[in-house]
Amino acid sequence: MRLFLNTLFLCSFLYAFDAQLELENTNIITSTTSSELKDYNRLRLDTLIEDEKYENTFIKIIIDNTNNYNHKIKKNVNKTDFYRGYLKYTGEKHLFAAGLQRIPFGVGRIWNPIDIFNPIDSTSIETSERKGVESIRYEYAIGDLSNLDVTYSKRKSAFRIKGYLDVADAALVILDDDKQNQEILGYELEGELLNSGIELRSEGGYFKDTITNTDSYKYIVGGEYGFENSLTILGEYKYESKTKSRHLGSTASYQVDALLSLNLLVIKNLEDKSYILTPSINYSLDDEVTLSVGMFDYSSNKQSEFGSFDDYYFVKLFVHF
Repeated sequence: MRLFLNTLFLCSFLYAFDAQLELENTNIITSTTSSELKDYNRLRLDTLIEDEKYENTFIKIIIDNTNNYNHKIKKNVNKTDFYRGYLKYTGEKHLFAAGLQRIPFGVGRIWNPIDIFNPIDSTSIETSERKGVESIRYEYAIGDLSNLDVTYSKRKSAFRIKGYLDVADAALVILDDDKQNQEILGYELEGELLNSGIELRSEGGYFKDTITNTDSYKYIVGGEYGFENSLTILGEYKYESKTKSRHLGSTASYQVDALLSLNLLVIKNLEDKSYILTPSINYSLDDEVTLSVGMFDYSSNKQSEFGSFDDYYFVKLFVHF
């Protein structure tokens, strides 16, 4: 991978490509009920390299430098790593991307049961942050509303064919995950309910364990509706047959004005009644500066999946240069 990224840098200099640079700084301070204070700071350099001679091709490189300081034990961890680094070509019928990238799979907003590459982590402060996957991806446009794509990465591969079927976008997905010893036959569905403005979505599939030769299935169903007063409500239900677990998740977001928004996430285990409650407030201090304040409240017992967590609070400051 490092050889690939070094080659990208070398090509940018040899061919004198135009480079667009952006800088972002994110600082997150968290405090738990056990008085553990942590300060996480990330400086991100986002580089786009392109040339007008090759208008359909570009190189994206994102480098993160992070500091994670634990005030309780007086320890700091600093590291620099690649967040993204890939070459991408987009034509009329074909798309090709190779390198450290995010692979878009699934239609869920709280859970992605069929995403074996970089699924959502709804229990994190930054749910939009997805680790990149060293992979090769090819997409072919069969028609205006249908396409197929193939993805290959180390010990993981996927094939998907997707199209619009009168009332919804539908996809058939075949995945092979040697890392987790599973094969998956999955689906994606997403569409609007009778022109009501209610977006319905579902994803899931049949999972086969290649070691034990046993099978199971997982799926989510959900809906989303945006009111005229800027309130948006979303709900998802998740079921896994192997563990017989049932979860219900819901989010609500309200745009008070152009600067202030209120958000709420609730995830509940319907078996043991444990849950996570995450309210947050986002305020735009400037066009390029956003302040977020929130908390994670856990109600659980020691047998619960949430039992090992402390309640904690967070303050996040995002600055874009």
